[in-house]
Amino acid sequence: MTQNDIRQALRYIKSANLPLAIIVNFRGDKLEYKRLVNPLFDFNSLSFVEDSGELGVKVEIKNLNSFRAAEKAIEYEIKRQSKLLGEGKSIVQETRGWDDIKEKTVSQRGKEEAHDYRYFPEPDLPPLLLTEEKIENIRNEIGELPQARRIRFKKEYELGNKEIEIFVQNKDLGEFFEKASSELIRWAKDNNISGGKLKDVLKLSTNYLITDLQGLLKGASVVGEDFLITPENFAEFITLIYKGEISSKAAKIVLGEMFGRGSDPSHIIQEQNLKQVSGESELKNIVRKVIEDNPKPVEDYGKGKENALQFLVGRAMSVTRGKANPEVVKEMLKKILKK
Repeated sequence: MTQNDIRQALRYIKSANLPLAIIVNFRGDKLEYKRLVNPLFDFNSLSFVEDSGELGVKVEIKNLNSFRAAEKAIEYEIKRQSKLLGEGKSIVQETRGWDDIKEKTVSQRGKEEAHDYRYFPEPDLPPLLLTEEKIENIRNEIGELPQARRIRFKKEYELGNKEIEIFVQNKDLGEFFEKASSELIRWAKDNNISGGKLKDVLKLSTNYLITDLQGLLKGASVVGEDFLITPENFAEFITLIYKGEISSKAAKIVLGEMFGRGSDPSHIIQEQNLKQVSGESELKNIVRKVIEDNPKPVEDYGKGKENALQFLVGRAMSVTRGKANPEVVKEMLKKILKK
């Protein structure tokens, strides 16, 4: 039950529902957990009497069986009630149901007043007396709840709200991220990487977890028996990308192999010859050959056509089968062509 001041109803019910699901899952009640993950909602809408500061008539919407249904029903009621008030008509106190196919609410019955319900105390429910000690013990057993996790992730990892919400909603993925981050922070410390550069490493890890890895999972969990990537191997994978040892294209291949076989990334890179070529000595002859074989783009670049440079980079990438570091190639081309 909340005050009538909710501005983001869908976000609110998701936030209110998640701690309950975590608590029930902690208790091991699988049936109740399933019910909370796939919740059933009722909500009351109250029109507001303009300029009076008073609430208008209550309308109750029953048995909304998903977050999407709740969102759609709220949107529909806002439009329906606004239209009635705009036409000078009255809002009827009633109970309405949600038609998922037609995406509209339908009247079910007129709403009774409070005295019609004939409320009376439940004699079989005794007073529940909880000591502060008992409450604290329960709090410690449950562990970290979503809002506390949001605050901590913001403070410790400086993540954006969107990324934080993904890790909060998907607790297993969030825990995997933290384990991998612990490895990355240790690696960064050993290599004198800190501040903004460390933030870049963690952001790289976040991006690959949320996009590429979740794409491979297709809704499966990172704690399932079939999930073969360890946080340690994932952290190593991120360091290899950060150091420029593999290209973004090769990274997708490596992650796919890690997901399918559980191999460590270094072994996959060596096995499939995916290491990115970044050394000037290795690339110098390739770059000179590209310049020699493509006189027209070289001439165009000399005339100020920047897209000609990108063409030459593409040729070098083709010659090296995508293994050259494109940024290194680009800088080498600029340096040589400037002469």
